[in-house]
Amino acid sequence: MEDHLPNDYGKDAVFGEVAGVTIARHFGDSAEEYRAVRESAGIADRGDLAVLRLWGRDPVKMMQGLITNDLAGAGPGRGVYAAMLTPKGRMIAELRAFVRDGPDGAEVIILMPREALAGTVEHFKKFIPPMFAKWADVSDSFGTIGAYGPNARQLLESVLGPIDLANEDDFVTHDLNGAPVLAVRTHYAGGEEGYDVVLPKDEVDDFRSELLQAGAAVGARPVGFGALETLRVEAGVPRYGSELTEETIPTEAYESIGMLPRAISFTKGCYTGQEVIIRIAHRGHVNRHLRGIALGDGPVPPPRTPLFNPDNSKQIGWTTTAVFSPELGESIALAFLRREFEPGQTVKLGDADGPAIEVRELPFRK
Repeated sequence: MEDHLPNDYGKDAVFGEVAGVTIARHFGDSAEEYRAVRESAGIADRGDLAVLRLWGRDPVKMMQGLITNDLAGAGPGRGVYAAMLTPKGRMIAELRAFVRDGPDGAEVIILMPREALAGTVEHFKKFIPPMFAKWADVSDSFGTIGAYGPNARQLLESVLGPIDLANEDDFVTHDLNGAPVLAVRTHYAGGEEGYDVVLPKDEVDDFRSELLQAGAAVGARPVGFGALETLRVEAGVPRYGSELTEETIPTEAYESIGMLPRAISFTKGCYTGQEVIIRIAHRGHVNRHLRGIALGDGPVPPPRTPLFNPDNSKQIGWTTTAVFSPELGESIALAFLRREFEPGQTVKLGDADGPAIEVRELPFRK
């Protein structure tokens, strides 16, 4: 098991594992961590994210043919969020890709959930010719620190300098002790303004400590993976390994939550899996959608808990990630449901005679 443990973690930290990497689940008080992101700033060591680098003759062109979004047309300082697909349109990975100047010319930096790393590596081995681009998993050399919440930008600027990023996935490069640092805007944590900062691994601990020291006066605090999952579910954001798997066609996960424009370009050139995506667009629908469900004061169900039609007792979906929402005061979950089940309807949880629960529109928090 690989460890990803900053040297200043306190005695209250509780650890878990994501894709073989040990990360902090919480620091003794998940409710306060959640509140910090909503009201001030939460600082998270994102050991759950992998970092890849592509360089060489034409790394942008190589990525352009493998992902659903238009990296080549993104423009300076604009990253893209995208899916990487099998020829049958099933998801191999979700990722964010950024083109910047590197020591060997233009290079592509990729940030993705570690759950997607193994499939991505195998895909790159098959489809990226070394004569056009070289690539490497640099997760052992680079880490990611997240700063999320109303004061996140203020704290980052106190350490890095100006960060003026208007849109999600926009990025800027700064210098930190002679090393290039990539700061990316994100709304992953509950829809709050946030930033993921990719930097050399040997700078991670000091950088995280500087942010926490700078934020002490405004209530910033370290945040674990558990609070981030709660915030993610409230925002209706899918994650690879939970909602996004090789069973998933992107349209199923993205359409009902408004993420299609962010994830898929319908004007770029060919990419692997494009034919399936275009066929679905012309047909006008998929058979299932990602939805929210409200569980009231019931227990949080495990992933893949089946959901049933209350009228005919047929299974019509399943849960993915479930959490207790401090803001809503009840348990909530993301779930895949047949497309005819709209927000406001009820379904049965667990079995045909299970409790009736309400289908909700995503995001839960507007």
